[in-house]
Amino acid sequence: MATTASKPKASKPVSKTRNPTCPDSIEVPINSITPSPENDEIYGEIDNSEHEQVMLAKDIAANGILVPIVVSRDGYIISGHRRFAAARRLRLKTIPVKKFEIDRIDCSDVEWKRILVSHNKQRVKSAAVRIKESLLAIDPEVAHRQLIESRTERDRDAPAEIELNYYCRRASISSAKRPMLDAVSFAIQTLKKFWPLTVRQVHYRLLNHAPLRHASKPDSTYSNDRKSYGDLCDLLARARLDGSVPWRAITDETRPISGTDYSADAAEYIDRESCWFLKSYRRDLMQSQLDHIEFIAEKMTVQGIVKPVLDRYCIPLTIGRGYCSLEPRRAIAQRFETSGKDRLILLVASDLDPDGDSIAESFARSIRDDFGIDAIVAVKALLTMEQVKLWDLPANEMEAKTSSGQHASYVKRYGTNAVYELEAIEPSLMQSAIAETIDSVIDIKAFNGELDQEKRDAGKLAAIKKSVADHLSQLDIDD
Repeated sequence: MATTASKPKASKPVSKTRNPTCPDSIEVPINSITPSPENDEIYGEIDNSEHEQVMLAKDIAANGILVPIVVSRDGYIISGHRRFAAARRLRLKTIPVKKFEIDRIDCSDVEWKRILVSHNKQRVKSAAVRIKESLLAIDPEVAHRQLIESRTERDRDAPAEIELNYYCRRASISSAKRPMLDAVSFAIQTLKKFWPLTVRQVHYRLLNHAPLRHASKPDSTYSNDRKSYGDLCDLLARARLDGSVPWRAITDETRPISGTDYSADAAEYIDRESCWFLKSYRRDLMQSQLDHIEFIAEKMTVQGIVKPVLDRYCIPLTIGRGYCSLEPRRAIAQRFETSGKDRLILLVASDLDPDGDSIAESFARSIRDDFGIDAIVAVKALLTMEQVKLWDLPANEMEAKTSSGQHASYVKRYGTNAVYELEAIEPSLMQSAIAETIDSVIDIKAFNGELDQEKRDAGKLAAIKKSVADHLSQLDIDD
C-alpha cells in the first residue's frame, strides 16, 4: 500500500449541477478536485506555454469543456489533467466531471498509476511516456515466470555433450616458415583499411611478390595453385593463434555467425540502443532516379569490399554465389515493381570463367522470362577481359571448368587457361570500378540533390535525438 502522507483526506461534499454540454457529467467547483501527483511522474509536468496547451485553452474558451474530466470518489483527477490545467488558466469557476467508483487513498502507488494509464490510452505520447506505460502494464511476476519456463524448456531440449578425449595442439611456426609469414604480414598490413580480409585476398597479394613457402627449399616459390593456398590457410591459422596476425584482420564470410547479440540487463540494452538511436537513418538517395538499380555479386568473399560502395549510393546487394536461386531473383523483381521506376538495371560482379561470364545475361533473362519484366538492362561491372588486361591480373592456374554448359563458347572466345577471379583485383581498384559503373548509369545531379537533403535531415534528427535523450534520462530502469 502507498503511504498516505501525500494523500489528503477526501474533500467535503460540494453542490453539483448537470452540465448541458456533457449530459453524463456533473458540474462541480474547480477547486473541489485535485490533480494526481503521479500524472506528472508518468506524463511529465504540464507546460501551459506549449503550443498544444495554448490551443486547448483557446478551444475551451470558445466551446467549453466538451469531454468531462474523470475523477475518483475522493476527488482526484484520473483523466483530464490537461483540460483541468487549461480551465484553471482560464479561471473557470466550475468544471464538468464524471465519477469513477474508486478512491485513490485505497490504492497502492502502482495500482493508481495503472488506473491513470488505462484512462489515457488515446493520448498522443512521447517515446519516454510509452515506455513508462509499458512498464506499468507488465506484471513482473508473470514476466519472470515466463522467462524461467523458457529457460527450462531450452535446457530440457539441449543436446548431449560431446566428450573431448585427447589434445592435438597445432605446430608452432618454424624459422623456415618465417619468410612466408613476413610476406603474409606485409600483404595484410598494406590492405588494413579493407580489414577483415579473406584468405583468398591475401593469396592474390602474395603472387605479386611471391615468397618461398619453405626457406630451405628453393623450388617452393608461392604460386597460384592449391598446394600454396593450402599452406597459406594453415599458416594463417597458426599465426592468428600465436598473435603474429591479428584475429580481426581475417574473416570467412562464407560461414556467417549469429546468436551473439545479448545484453547483461535492460539498462545495458537501453544504453546501447540510446547510443545508436536515430544514427542509422539512410535517405533513399536513389528515389529521384528514373531507373531502379540492383547489384549482384557472385561471391560472398567480396562483400566487404563491394557493400561500402553500394551503401554510399543506396543500391541493394544480392550475393548470388554462382547462379542465383529463384527466390533472390523474385525479391529483385518485387523491389523493382514496388519502385515504380521505368527500367531495371542489373550491375553484376563475377569471376571471368565460363559460368561467371554468362551470369549477367542469364540473370537478366531469368527475371524477364520468369517475372515478365521486359524493361531490363544488364551491365557487367566486374570482371571483364578488358579489366584483366588493364590491371594485369594473374590467371588462376586451372583450366576452365569443362562441366559448365558455357565451356565450349568460353574457350573459343578466351582460351583454355583464361580463368580470373574477383579476389585477384586490388580492393581499391574494385571499389573505383564499381563507383564508375554506377556513375555511368545514374543521374548525378538528382543523386547530389538527395544527398544535400539527407544532410538537412541529419540536423532535424539530431534535435529529436536530444529531446528523446532528455526524456529517457528521467527514467529509472531499476525500479
